[in-house]
Amino acid sequence: MKTMSWLGEGASKVAKAEWPTLLLWSFLLSPLMVRLLADCRCSKTDLLVFYTLAISLLWLVALRFVSANQFKVHVFLLPFYLAASIDLFLVLNFGSRLTAAYLFIGLTNYKEAGDFLVTYWHSIAIVLLVFALCYGLGLAGLYGRRLYKNKAVFCLAVAALFVGYGAYFYKTVKLNSFGKSAVLDLVAKDQSTPMGYLSQIGLTLSLYTESKIYIKQRLESEVKITAISKDAELETLVFVIGESSRPHNWSLFGYHNETTPNLDKASGVFKFNSMCTTAPYTSVAVPSLLSLEPIKNWDLIASTKSLVGIYRAAGYKTYWLSSQEVDSFGGIIPQMAAEAENRQYFERSYDGALISEYEKIIQQGGAQKQAIFIHIKGSHFEYARRYPSEFAKFKPATDSTKDRITADYDNSVLYTDWLLGVLIDQLKASQRKSLLVYASDHGENLLDDNRNLLGHGMGNEYDLSVAAFIWGSDNWSKPQWQKLQKLKGREGQRASISSLPHTLLNISGISMPGYDSTQDLLSNDFVSSRCPHQLASGYVPSFDFDVKRVAAD
Repeated sequence: MKTMSWLGEGASKVAKAEWPTLLLWSFLLSPLMVRLLADCRCSKTDLLVFYTLAISLLWLVALRFVSANQFKVHVFLLPFYLAASIDLFLVLNFGSRLTAAYLFIGLTNYKEAGDFLVTYWHSIAIVLLVFALCYGLGLAGLYGRRLYKNKAVFCLAVAALFVGYGAYFYKTVKLNSFGKSAVLDLVAKDQSTPMGYLSQIGLTLSLYTESKIYIKQRLESEVKITAISKDAELETLVFVIGESSRPHNWSLFGYHNETTPNLDKASGVFKFNSMCTTAPYTSVAVPSLLSLEPIKNWDLIASTKSLVGIYRAAGYKTYWLSSQEVDSFGGIIPQMAAEAENRQYFERSYDGALISEYEKIIQQGGAQKQAIFIHIKGSHFEYARRYPSEFAKFKPATDSTKDRITADYDNSVLYTDWLLGVLIDQLKASQRKSLLVYASDHGENLLDDNRNLLGHGMGNEYDLSVAAFIWGSDNWSKPQWQKLQKLKGREGQRASISSLPHTLLNISGISMPGYDSTQDLLSNDFVSSRCPHQLASGYVPSFDFDVKRVAAD
C-alpha cells in the first residue's frame, strides 16, 4: 500500500509539474491520434503508423529534455504548432494528414486560397480556437518555470531517433537501392510530430524544384477547345486509374479464378483484351494515360494541361480522389491532380475509403456535368495489404512463395472488382448518362516463369499488359449507344492506354488541337498500337509482345 501511495504521489507531482508540456504535446499529437482513431477502414495493422507514433514521441522527449527553459523551446516551435493546426484541420475535414500532396497543391494553386477560406472558415475558426487555447494555456503554464533537464535522457532519445530513422532507411535501401530515391522515400514516409513537417516541406520543395519549369508551363498553358458538340450526352465521367493490375489475373479476361464476379455479369462493359501501357512505372504511365501527347513527346506531356484540365475547361465539375500517397515517385501526378477543382487524398487506407466522398459527389451532381478522376492503390505491392480480411477468398494451393503471392494478388483484384461494382452501381442509381473508364497504369510480374521476376519496371509481356475497360450506362440515345458499340470491335485489337484520352474527347464531343483520330478507338481511322513504351530513360518505339493469359498452377 505504501508503494502504491508513493507511486500515486509521484505521478501527481509529475502531472502538476508537467501539465503544460502534456497539454502542448496533446495538441501536437492530435492530428496523428485523431486520424488513427477515426480511420476505421485503414489497412491491416500498419507498422508505419506505429513507427510514426514512436518517432513522434522520441522527438517530443528530446525536445522536453534539451532545455530547462521549455517556455523558450515552445515559443521557438510556434511554426510547428501552426503546421499541426493545418494538419488537424485536414484530418478533421478530409481524413488526410498534412503531406507533400497538400503542400504541393497549395504551392501550385495558391490563387484558390480565397475560395477555400470562404468555404471552410467555420472549421478553420474552430481549429484555430483549439490551437489558441492549448498553446496559450501551455505557454502560460511554462512561463517562469525551470523544469528538470537531463542530458542522458536527451542523448538516449536522439540515439533512438537515429536508430529508428536508420532502420527505416535500411529497409528502403533494400527495396530501392542506395541513392536519392531511398532518401526521398524516407523523407516522404516521415509524418512524425513535430519534425515530420520539415520532411514534408523538404519533399515538396524537392518536387517543386525538379519540375518548376514544367509547373510554370502547365500553369500558363491554355486548353484550346475549338468546339463542343451539341449532340454530346455525357453527364458524368468517372476515370479510375488502377495500379499494377494485369489482365492475366482477371476472370473478365479469361482467368480461371473468379476474381471479377461483378464485372463478369455487368452489362455495358466494353473490355480491351490487348491493351498495353506506355511505361512500366507509375510516374510516366499515369501522365501519359491522361494526356493527348504521345509518349515520345514527354516534355509536352509534362508541360501542358492533362485530361483533368481539359474537362474542367469544357465546363465539367472536376474531382480528384486518391488513395495513393504523393511522394518522390509521383512525379508530375500531383500537378495533374491540382488541375481539378476539388481534390481529396485518403492515405494509408483501403481504396474503399473514398466511396463515401464519391457518393456525395454523385448525389450532388444536379444539372452540372461531372468528371471524377480516381487514383487507387489497386494491386500495388504488398498485395496482402490491399484488401480487407473479408476479401481473402483465394488461398495458396501450396506453401510456395509463388502460390502465396498469386493468392494475395488475386484477392486484391477481387477487392478492386468490388470497388468498381460499387462505383458503377452509384452511377446507375444517379440515372445520368455516364461512363466509367478503368485502366491500370501498368501490369505486374508474379514469378511467372523461370526468370522469377516480381514487380514491374522490366518491360515485358506481364508489366506492359494492363487491365482496361469502358462501362456505359443504358440510358444513352440510340445514336450515341450505337457509337459506343464500336468499342466491341476493338476488344481484340492491340491498343495503348494513350488511346483513351482521344476516345473520350470523341465521346464527349470535344474538338481541340492534339486530338488524333488514329488513336481514337471510336474512329474508323484507328490504327492498332505497337505499344511503344518508356523503359529506363529511353523511348523504345519498336517493342512488341503477344499478350499471354496464364493461370496459377
